[in-house]
Amino acid sequence: MGEIPPVLYDVCIANFNKEKKDMFNFGKKQEDDPKKALEKADNVLNKGVMGALTKGFMGQDFVDKMNTTLEKGNAAIDGVNQSQWVAQNGLEAAAEVTGVQDTGATINNNPVVMLHLKVATSMGTQFETSGQAMVSRIAVPRAGDKIRIKYNPADPTQIAVL
Repeated sequence: MGEIPPVLYDVCIANFNKEKKDMFNFGKKQEDDPKKALEKADNVLNKGVMGALTKGFMGQDFVDKMNTTLEKGNAAIDGVNQSQWVAQNGLEAAAEVTGVQDTGATINNNPVVMLHLKVATSMGTQFETSGQAMVSRIAVPRAGDKIRIKYNPADPTQIAVL
């Protein structure tokens, strides 16, 4: 027996990878949008025959736990979307940190903290606000620090640390 020609080898590997990818998805396209994936999971879990079978075999407690997890996933996606909007469209301002509280959450090993701020806008107005923000784990703001932020003028609790 001879060596497998490289072209044939590449075709075999491509087919293997395609079959492996589709193996547990039963030929269905995998959803790339996390919001749509959560919607599909909610529909499967709570509607139709699959929902009834899930409740019947797994129990209502399991379904309640899964629904709680889906809600947390949706809340996380909404939070990311809100943060992105504020970072792109928010108004820039100087702020003095008056307090910091750890929320216990992390994103990519960076802590999410509750910042209490005294904000001075570029228009000369001042206000106090509190909001959650992800901060660098090596540069967590402390009380008294001066930082630059962007905020949503319609809801000043929506902030992004610059």
